Amino acid sequence: MGDEKIFTSKTIDDSMMPRWFEEFQVWELEDGKTLEFKVWDKDVVGSDFLGKVDLVPSDFAERGCNKDFEMVNSGTKGAYLGLKLKLQNQTEYPEGRPPQFEASIEKAPDAKEYGLEIDSQDNKHLQVFEVDAGAVKKYNETVDPDLQIMKSDFIEGVNGVTGSAAELMAQFQQPKVAVKILRATELQVLVENNDKKVKHGLTFPKQMKNDVLVVMDIDNEGYVKKYNDSCTQASQRIRQYDRIVSVKGQVGKAARLKSLLETTTGKFQLGIQRPVPSEATQASGGNWAFW
Repeated sequence: MGDEKIFTSKTIDDSMMPRWFEEFQVWELEDGKTLEFKVWDKDVVGSDFLGKVDLVPSDFAERGCNKDFEMVNSGTKGAYLGLKLKLQNQTEYPEGRPPQFEASIEKAPDAKEYGLEIDSQDNKHLQVFEVDAGAVKKYNETVDPDLQIMKSDFIEGVNGVTGSAAELMAQFQQPKVAVKILRATELQVLVENNDKKVKHGLTFPKQMKNDVLVVMDIDNEGYVKKYNDSCTQASQRIRQYDRIVSVKGQVGKAARLKSLLETTTGKFQLGIQRPVPSEATQASGGNWAFW
């Protein structure tokens, strides 16, 4: 097959999260070769390379695949390309990661913690910041990768308890927990501020931490409210409790993200992270990341 170009998708105009719904066939793949997927941003003056994904046969040879792959050589960290591949003997594409699931985890009798670093700075949600050595890591080693608990997951309930972050955290004092997990979904939004005197209008926790800016409130004044009012799709609006994970394609600690948000002008992207929406949890796996 060599460096042969196999397929080029159509251009989708005016979308920060395009989805192509296009299929093509690859009849054979030479040993040692990869399938390379390149993404370009096309405008009136040319095309800009956004990033690529290289797939090797081990990524899909056993049962196909249905997942999001992080693009390399991308101008924006955390840019993903969703791909579905099926084999010749498969009539349907494999299901992707479930948007929600429940995990039963028991810690060792002498263990004080489950090995989870949890972000609860908005006092409402629990989000997994890191999985350390402990019961959760051991659980991950025994289950399918699609059911592993990972950084960025949201914990919606523990032992049937829902509510405030404090109520959920209290359940982790028990020797065994049934944890309801919601996957995180990410989107990119394009905001604009051409006046340095205009503020973003967002309120953040008094004690910010980790690599996210948690939106606690949105003022009626500010360029974010103006952006929200211009959105035709509700899912593209910035919401209370959203996590801002990148500003202008840059990532970093909360204080750095806040500084970028306060000083950047013109048009620029914000990377937003939030729990997968409730309507997506009722759908079949694999499509919920695009909404």
